[in-house]
Amino acid sequence: MTKTKVRAGRKPRILITNQDLELLESLVGSSVSRTAAIELLEEELARAAVVNDEFSGRPFCRIGSWVTYEDLGSGQIRNIQIVLPGEADIDKRRVSVLSAVGASLLGLAPEAEFGWTDDGGRPHRLKVLGVGVDRHADLE
Repeated sequence: MTKTKVRAGRKPRILITNQDLELLESLVGSSVSRTAAIELLEEELARAAVVNDEFSGRPFCRIGSWVTYEDLGSGQIRNIQIVLPGEADIDKRRVSVLSAVGASLLGLAPEAEFGWTDDGGRPHRLKVLGVGVDRHADLE
């Protein structure tokens, strides 16, 4: 099992809806394996600010969101959808919330950055560029 270490420093504020929190706590709790991504997700859920499901404030990454982000290590920009594990399909750019990328993006608002270091000592840092409800949304 690999362990993910969140990069030292101030973590960005994250939001989660009541519905997503309940669903994710159930997924994490019923998970047989304790992967690094699940541990990361569990840590992030514990510090998230919970909002109601109809929250209409600033956009943030949630289950079902299309997210445009930059991998600050490689400079690559990607547009993915954060989905539940059974809906993940890399060919359709649908990334599981139980993956390291999905778990690290969940709850972030545009312009927020999140970094972690994997067990191999390799740093990862992502920056959210935009969040939309579908892949054709006007991502700011």
